[in-house]
Amino acid sequence: MISWKRKKLFSQENESRFNEYIKGLCATEQMQRLREFDHHKQINRYDHVLLVSFLSFALARRWGWDDKAAARAGLLHDLFWTECDGTVHLCIHHPETACANAEALTGGLTKKERNIILSHMWPAGRHLPRCREAWMVDLVDTFVTVLDLTNRSQKYNRMLAEAVPAIN
Repeated sequence: MISWKRKKLFSQENESRFNEYIKGLCATEQMQRLREFDHHKQINRYDHVLLVSFLSFALARRWGWDDKAAARAGLLHDLFWTECDGTVHLCIHHPETACANAEALTGGLTKKERNIILSHMWPAGRHLPRCREAWMVDLVDTFVTVLDLTNRSQKYNRMLAEAVPAIN
């Protein structure tokens, strides 16, 4: 039995809108390549960005914020194809690489999407979040990272895959 909160989070309306925003991006070769890279040792990078994207989308939608920017930028925030080496350099500079890759993949980002991607590592990164969606994605990414490191994100990724099967 699905709880009321889970049922509302994974509603048909949320599934449809989320798919509308990210389905085309998920199907690209560039996004699918993220499955090849470990992220925080417990999960692959594709599953990490997908969970960040959906949770950011759901929160933004609930609060009446820009759910499309939150979903798209949440999905694209770690769009780079090298292994994480644990260095500060990668931590500080990968948002610029991800943003450039996202620009190339999408043909252009909105100003808000660009800020969300560039600032998702704040305060470790060099870019300050300049909109509420950027602050939120930064916090959601940190939350999902904790889930990743404690081996709890796989449970949520399974629930997401069951609720939104078109993303797999």
